[in-house]
Amino acid sequence: MRYITTLIISILWVLSSHAQEFGIHWISYPLPNDSSEVWFRQSYIMDERPTQAFMNIASTGNYKLYINERNVTGSLKFDGIKDSILLNRTIDVTRFLKNGENVIAVWYAPQGKPSYGKQLSLEFYGWQQDSIPFYQKADGKWFCRQLKECSNGKGERFHARTNTQAWKSEEYHPYGWIHPTGCVITDEYRQDTAYVANYKAFCDKKVIKDENKLYKVLKPAYTYRDSTGYNIDFGRPFYGTIRLTLRGAGKGTRLKINDFLYICNGELDEQAFCRFKFSKQKIYTLSWKGIFKESDIVDIEGLEISE
Repeated sequence: MRYITTLIISILWVLSSHAQEFGIHWISYPLPNDSSEVWFRQSYIMDERPTQAFMNIASTGNYKLYINERNVTGSLKFDGIKDSILLNRTIDVTRFLKNGENVIAVWYAPQGKPSYGKQLSLEFYGWQQDSIPFYQKADGKWFCRQLKECSNGKGERFHARTNTQAWKSEEYHPYGWIHPTGCVITDEYRQDTAYVANYKAFCDKKVIKDENKLYKVLKPAYTYRDSTGYNIDFGRPFYGTIRLTLRGAGKGTRLKINDFLYICNGELDEQAFCRFKFSKQKIYTLSWKGIFKESDIVDIEGLEISE
C-alpha cells in the first residue's frame, strides 16, 4: 500500500511539474532540407540504473533510436508520419541503461516532405532507485550533424567512407557537431490516439508497439546476369529490403542496388542495405563502378518487414 501511494505521488508530481513540457518539443538541424539525413546524440550521467525508464519519441521523418549503441526500436526503422498522421511512441528502455554515462542517439531521415524545422521530439523519464522521478528532454543542449554525401531523396544514398558507425558510442566525441534549434508547436501535423495512449503508458507502464518488425530473413532463389547487371531473384515479391555483406570491396566503389547507392569504405566486412526506404519487390539488380567482383559478396539476405 505504501509503495502504491508513493508511486501515485510520483506520477502526480511529474505530471504537475511538467504539464507544460510533457509532449512535443521539437529540435532540428539548424538548416534542414527535405533529403539529408541527420544524427542526433546526447549523454546523460546516472549514478545508478533506474528502476524504470521510458522514451517518448516523435519525428516528422523515419528514425532509429539507440541507447549505448543498442538498437532500442528492435526493428529496421520507425515511421514518424503515416497517412499524414504524426506517430508518437512510448518505449520502455530500462534494460538498455547502466550506471554512469548513457548515450542516447537518433538517426533521422526525412520522408520527402518539408519538416519546417521540426525533426525530432524526445523525452526521457522514469524513476530512480529511491523512487524519485526524473525527466529530461531533447533540447538545444543536444548535438547534431548532417550526414555527408548521404540522402533520402529520390533514391537512398549512403557513403560508408565518410560516415563512421562509432557516432553512437560512448567513446566517440562529437567534435565539429553543432547544437540543434527548437521550433514552436504548430498544427501542421495532427496526432493520432497514440499520443493520448502515451499518458496511459506513462501510468500503466505499457508501451506502444512498432509496426515495422522484421518478419523473415529470405535467401535468394537464384541469381543471373543480363544487360541490366547482376540480378538477385528471391522467388516471390516481399516488402522490405535486401542486405549484402561485402568483404574486400574496393574503397570508394559505387554499388547501385536498384535505386539505392552505396559507396564502399573498403573495410574487411561491411553491409549494404536500404535503411529507410522499403518496397515490395521480387528481383534486385546490382551494378557497380570501381574495384568490385561478384565474389566480394559473401552473403545475400532479403529482409521481409511486416507491413
